[in-house]
Amino acid sequence: MVHGMEIIPLSDAIGAEIRGIDLSQRPDEATIAAIKDAWHEHIVLLFRGQTLGVEEHTAFAGRFGEVGKHMRPKKIRNEAAELGPNVMLVSNIRENGKPIGSLPDGEMMFHSDTPYRERPDKATTLYAMEIPSTGGNTIFANCYLAAETLPDDVKRTLAGRKAVHVFEYGAVTKDGKFDRTTAPHFAQPVFRKHPVTGRTALYVSELMTEEIEGLPEDESRDMLNFLFEHQRQEKFRYEHVWRPDDLVMWDNRCSIHARTDFPDTERRKLRRLTVMDENPVLAGDPPGLTGVAAE
Repeated sequence: MVHGMEIIPLSDAIGAEIRGIDLSQRPDEATIAAIKDAWHEHIVLLFRGQTLGVEEHTAFAGRFGEVGKHMRPKKIRNEAAELGPNVMLVSNIRENGKPIGSLPDGEMMFHSDTPYRERPDKATTLYAMEIPSTGGNTIFANCYLAAETLPDDVKRTLAGRKAVHVFEYGAVTKDGKFDRTTAPHFAQPVFRKHPVTGRTALYVSELMTEEIEGLPEDESRDMLNFLFEHQRQEKFRYEHVWRPDDLVMWDNRCSIHARTDFPDTERRKLRRLTVMDENPVLAGDPPGLTGVAAE
């Protein structure tokens, strides 16, 4: 353990608070290694009371890999150019009637970040700048536990299969399906193996997963509805109540997250940076089953 660093679990299922570290001071390699170990164990890390400008935030995210680009097309991108190509603002604030950021209002369905790309971002970091008095919480769910607790017959049905992830930029909820002629989409393994921990996660989400390949449409729909209900169970979750100057970092390879509703009359502003994955997406075997292997 690094001197002065404390790791406090946030729930039985997922998340830990890291205390005793000032991220603006460019932590040394031993500290970053300890943070990585905690991240791989707890999936979601919380650092409270951090003072981070864009430069300090980017420097910290860059210790975990190449910082991801904000991929939203320029014609529908709201962030100011001076923030650079990597920053996304998650905010409902409007200036001259135009949002200053993305995903502005209301609740947001469970999802992981960028699964509709061939190589999704492995990490997301989110820094709180302005927070409403109530709501706008982020709920995280542990997808290792979701995979491990599936019924064996479901595990067998899903073994070796892929699911199609689709996203229309700016969507926070949906009713039906996105338009794949314009929306980015990609098929990923339903069971995803983590390249560091070796554990297998259930890699689907209500907002972005639309189809399990190789199943009839009605069977695919029913299976996905079952999986969505399963993975959002309370026993897999931690709900984060934001404070200004919180920095939260999570692993997209083994978790999903959602946002609770908040008053549209109150300001909410967070700065988001992602970290690209140096590894390809790995298919995993259904956990706890013998004689069934990923293709």
